[in-house]
Amino acid sequence: MLWGVCCLLLLFSTPSFTPPNAITIDFQPIGRICTPNNESCDLSVQYSFVAESADTVGWSVSYRFVGAEGIPMIDPFGALEGEYPNYAVTGTYPIGDYTFLVEVSNAAGEEMQVELPLEVIDCFAPNMTWIDTLYVPREPIDPNANGRPDYVGLRIEAENFSSTIPFEGCFGSPHFSITELGALPTEVDSLTMVCWDSFPAHFQVWTWDEAYNPGALQPDSSFGGPNYIKREVVVIPAGGTACDSLPIVRGRVATENGKVFSGLGINAEGDIQVRTTTDEEGAYLLTEFTPEVTYRFTVDTLMDNPANGVSILDVSLLARHILNIDLISSPYKIIAGDVNNSGNLTTLDIVLIRLMIIGELTEFPGGTPSWRFVPSDYTFPPGTTPFNPPFREYRLLNNLSGFNEIDFVAIKMGDINCSAIMP
Repeated sequence: MLWGVCCLLLLFSTPSFTPPNAITIDFQPIGRICTPNNESCDLSVQYSFVAESADTVGWSVSYRFVGAEGIPMIDPFGALEGEYPNYAVTGTYPIGDYTFLVEVSNAAGEEMQVELPLEVIDCFAPNMTWIDTLYVPREPIDPNANGRPDYVGLRIEAENFSSTIPFEGCFGSPHFSITELGALPTEVDSLTMVCWDSFPAHFQVWTWDEAYNPGALQPDSSFGGPNYIKREVVVIPAGGTACDSLPIVRGRVATENGKVFSGLGINAEGDIQVRTTTDEEGAYLLTEFTPEVTYRFTVDTLMDNPANGVSILDVSLLARHILNIDLISSPYKIIAGDVNNSGNLTTLDIVLIRLMIIGELTEFPGGTPSWRFVPSDYTFPPGTTPFNPPFREYRLLNNLSGFNEIDFVAIKMGDINCSAIMP
């Protein structure tokens, strides 16, 4: 008999095991949410979640409120609503960053916690009623508050472009700034214009709150900052003080061929001394005069760098003039050639210019300055000599009133061909 062995192999699969009493909490995060558009600084919130368990014996659902200080506490703004398995934290919440710490448990000792984030933000700029065109009266302007108005102009306050009654927003009263068209905003909320500015004048007015809106596009193209709106506005003068009611003097200093003289001192002497300097365009403005007083206007004497612009070409031009070969027709160039301040052009002037060129002379004799300045409206006598009568280097204004203009022609001594480099 043949005996055999038979083996029976039984294979069992082990099923996956899920604890019968597992708790689940499902929710859709609200995250960041805006308050209503300029209606309220609070937001009504219903933060829903679903909490379930296979074992609901001893079922308990609660939550705690976590505010800016990070301490869990009873919610001062809302409460828990709903019944198994659908619940919601419902309330009215002010602007801020919060967390709802939801806690679920049952009698089997199972428990679970989740955090429901909430950020309530102000996303809207203050709601303003605009005045697009503002008519501003002219008035005397005294910028340094010394009791002597400098000029007649317009005071422009950015907030005057809104007719909205002042109000408190979520973060206090809105504030304003004003800029030129196309410029980025600054903290400047007012400006002053003068009568001779161009009108109508166009500006941008900005209205800001004090909120921090992470999604707000800022004027510099960055994100995050206060909410704001901007508006293009127009300023037009209307009534008030006449522009010429205060004495004003302005002018320009330049060479005969148009090179401007910047940083040059301009003086006016009368009952008081008024002083200023020319700007990069060679222009100046003097104010704060006493009406109906005579003032004497002069330019600072300059003795520095007398060799500036002096060359052998100037010697040649001067020699040809003295020899009547090629007369210099410009009175300003003739003045430039009289480097010894004799009131005439002679060979001595040629000698002195030569000595200046080779460095044997460090200053012109006779107290001759490096530069001389003649009022542009001075009328020279007929002929080729500006020295008889002596030309004036000052300008008198009698009974000074209204708007006045005094320009000066700058003359570099020894520089006949106007090649000097401007200081």
